[in-house]
Amino acid sequence: MTTARASLLLHAAVAALCGLLLCALPPALAQQPPARLLEQFTHTSWGALDSAPVDILSIAQTSDGWLWLAAGTGLYRFDGKRYERVDSVEGHALLSSNVRTLYAPPEGGLWVGYRVGGGISYFSHNQVRHFAAGQGLPSGAITSIARAPDGVLWIAARDGLARLDGDHFVTIGADFGLPARRARQVLFDRSGRQWVAMQGGIFSRTDSRAQFMPAWPHGDLSGMALAPDGALWASDVDSYYRLQPEAPSGDSSARTALQGSNMYFDREGNQWIFRAGGLERRNAGSSESQRQDLSGGLPQSFFQDREGNVWIGTSAGLNRFRHNRLLTLPLQMVFNHPAIAPVTGGGVWAGDRVGALRVLGPEGERRSVLSGHISALYRDPDGVLWAGNDEEVWSVEGGRVERYPLPPEAQSYEVQALIRASGGGMWVSVVREGLYLLKDGQWRRQPALPLSTPGMGDQFPTSLETGSDGALWAGYIRNYIVRLADGKVDIYSADQGLDLGHVLTLHRIGTELWAGGERGVAWFDGQRFATLHGLRGEIFRGVSGITRSAQGDLWLFGTEGLSRITAAQVARAMSTPGYEVEYERFDAHDGLLGAASQLRPMPSLVMGDDGLLWMATANRINWINPAHITRNPVPPAVLVQDIAVGEQRYSPLPGLMLPKSTSNLRIDYTALSLSIPERVRFRYRLDGVDNEWQDPGARRQAFYTNLDPGEYRFRVMAANEDGVWNPQEAQLAFSIPPTFVETAWFKLVCVLVLAALLGAVYRLRLRHVTRQLRTRLEDRADERERIARTLHDTFLQSVQGLMLRVQTLLKRLPPDGEAYQLVEKILNQADQVLAEGRNQVRGLRSVPHLDDLPHMFGELSQHLREEHAADFALIVTGQQATLTESAREHLYHIGREALLNAFRHSGASRIELELGYAADHFTLVVRDDGRGIDEKVLAAGELPGHWGLIGMRERAMKIDAALDLWCRPGMGTVAQVSAPGAAVYERKPGTLRRWLMREAA
Repeated sequence: MTTARASLLLHAAVAALCGLLLCALPPALAQQPPARLLEQFTHTSWGALDSAPVDILSIAQTSDGWLWLAAGTGLYRFDGKRYERVDSVEGHALLSSNVRTLYAPPEGGLWVGYRVGGGISYFSHNQVRHFAAGQGLPSGAITSIARAPDGVLWIAARDGLARLDGDHFVTIGADFGLPARRARQVLFDRSGRQWVAMQGGIFSRTDSRAQFMPAWPHGDLSGMALAPDGALWASDVDSYYRLQPEAPSGDSSARTALQGSNMYFDREGNQWIFRAGGLERRNAGSSESQRQDLSGGLPQSFFQDREGNVWIGTSAGLNRFRHNRLLTLPLQMVFNHPAIAPVTGGGVWAGDRVGALRVLGPEGERRSVLSGHISALYRDPDGVLWAGNDEEVWSVEGGRVERYPLPPEAQSYEVQALIRASGGGMWVSVVREGLYLLKDGQWRRQPALPLSTPGMGDQFPTSLETGSDGALWAGYIRNYIVRLADGKVDIYSADQGLDLGHVLTLHRIGTELWAGGERGVAWFDGQRFATLHGLRGEIFRGVSGITRSAQGDLWLFGTEGLSRITAAQVARAMSTPGYEVEYERFDAHDGLLGAASQLRPMPSLVMGDDGLLWMATANRINWINPAHITRNPVPPAVLVQDIAVGEQRYSPLPGLMLPKSTSNLRIDYTALSLSIPERVRFRYRLDGVDNEWQDPGARRQAFYTNLDPGEYRFRVMAANEDGVWNPQEAQLAFSIPPTFVETAWFKLVCVLVLAALLGAVYRLRLRHVTRQLRTRLEDRADERERIARTLHDTFLQSVQGLMLRVQTLLKRLPPDGEAYQLVEKILNQADQVLAEGRNQVRGLRSVPHLDDLPHMFGELSQHLREEHAADFALIVTGQQATLTESAREHLYHIGREALLNAFRHSGASRIELELGYAADHFTLVVRDDGRGIDEKVLAAGELPGHWGLIGMRERAMKIDAALDLWCRPGMGTVAQVSAPGAAVYERKPGTLRRWLMREAA
């Protein structure tokens, strides 16, 4: 028999014996010590380096949510994020900064007891009442403030005991059996009995009318504490005793029950005892203690807030103990990268690189199965546990252990993952060596896949899973997932939507296949992988554990903690591409120590048969019950702290008015949620600026720029770590008064000045245009006169002279000769030319008044009929309207040219001029029954060397009119001008325009 074979048989025998023995152990032997303090609470401490107060003597929480701290350096308030020292409360100054004791009554307000000089103050509803020492109030430091069941306020001071009677304090002393010594503490038990700790002893009485009697045990006791069972405790310097109203019969010697300097009980009944440099805690009903160091600080004060957090003030600062949601197993050991797998019926298997294989439950370790280092664990569908390391793979079923040494080439390389093969056997991934099938005790190595550079030793699956159809799915580094079925290999990478980086885990839920990796999470839709997106860009990094709860919620364990996504959100993400899911995150704030493994062992998250979620980090195993997660039902109180404009801060008082010219500001607000203030979320809006609620996340400041003068109202709301929103938004109304240049009067003055300037500019422009028109008309008249003079002085005089010489020649000719007759005809024609020239000169010098087209054309036709024998008819249709000056001028000259052509050149016997005044257009038509216009001239639109037709078209274009000419065979010529009414009709000016025209005139 070989050495290896003997060793294998020895291991199997020992394991079987251990399994049988452990299975026979009674449950009592498997009990574990109760949870340590750090396993149930998250401990957070603040000291001087965190700008926190030190030497904290008293703690209270007012009804608005502020946590108040009485410290040796003054009075502070804390919102969970920032400490603020206050010298006044609600605008009223403290009597002294040296405060000693605090009390916050349920109805609101804050009682502040002072240390040096004594005295007490009550701040409530923006009012204050000060009570000075010597006015019914004992002198010296106020050491205790308590309220009796009947509502009366009692205080203990250095020089005695007093109660508040109406608006003043009354000292209670020797008349009621109390010694004239230092009063330390006042307490009322459940029966209403009053207990008072005085220097030298403790006294009690049944009601306010009875005398105080010494309590037992006798001696200088203080630090009284009332237990949930009604027992009363008191201590001397470092020991605690049970108090009784009177000494018991028989042996009256007192015995020490507990060690400690101060004792307190929280609302769950757990006991907290202060010790030098730390504290000790006992669960309700348990005698086992749990100790916790407080960084050397001397504990001095205790308080439990309305959210259940325990606060302890020390000489070094402030400590908070918050209940964990992710619970750590109460074990006296520390794991070294544990692997986990669910146990049939509930609980979890756990094994690591150096310890033993154990069965664990929420209560701790249940049993130990065998020793040996483990790199992978897997429970197959039959409930058999499989484990692997760098030497072998073995199975554990009941008390039977079977071992299978790794192939020689795989020895010294750890097992990465295991999964049941659909055809029988076990798929095993071995680091560097790749994928093996273990079946019937034989190892068969699978061929390498073309996934990376040849020769690289990373072609081993990081995770394995079987599909609903029995196919094997394997995840690899470098963003690869492979499917093997019936000898066929399908490779999925970036081309198929995969974007996970190194694939860390695969998990099948029914027919769904999910994959997690260093860059996120994805699911397989049957063809390709789709990435899961979270709100605000969340990608769920480093996920190495995936599971779904009985409620259908998806749970992801990665480098950033444990994430929960509801079933409804998962369904919407799978049906809506790119949808960003809402998620809940559990991390170090909830008790998680460490992060999910990024290599092995994996998976880092499993669900037990009892519904509990188990997660493994580098050295811890945490668990949570998804069906019963501790929630914080207390909505956070929200308030606006101040407004900052530059370096100046303004308190949020009613009727707040900011300085003029304020355009940029910052609004500071906070929420008084003390459990996990880092997860408090806000939303705010500024009425008049924001149309929607703004989501700043956890930021506690709002910034606004470019604000105009006016009235504003800022609104802010907050939700605690569990999404519970405060029902009433906090509001702050403020105003920004306008400067003079921003007032309505200034704007009105500016409008009037601008109107005056525009009027002045208009008048200047009108004068300028009038001057230009006058100059142009004068230039035109001068040009007309120059042309007339030139024609008269040169051309006409020359023609006249020529005619005189011809007349001289005519006198020399015989009257009866043919030459005489010819010259006489020439002279007659010259007279006609001379007459026409004079008429033209007269036309240049005297332009008719263009105000009435029918009248103007009537005069023109009368002159023309005198020279030419033709019938003329003037026809006017429509309601005559006033034409613009420019339109009258152009239309007159166009019609004049057409009439001259008709009278002189057409040889017509009848000529008609029709003027049509329509509502939206104006027409001018000249008809004759003459010989017409040559077709070539009509086609060319002009007669070479003549400018009449060209001038008519140019004038028509200037008034947006259309000029049409056509000849009808045997019926003469028609010239028609059609102009739009908007271009030729003069519009009736409005009142303002008539006024401007009158002013311009």
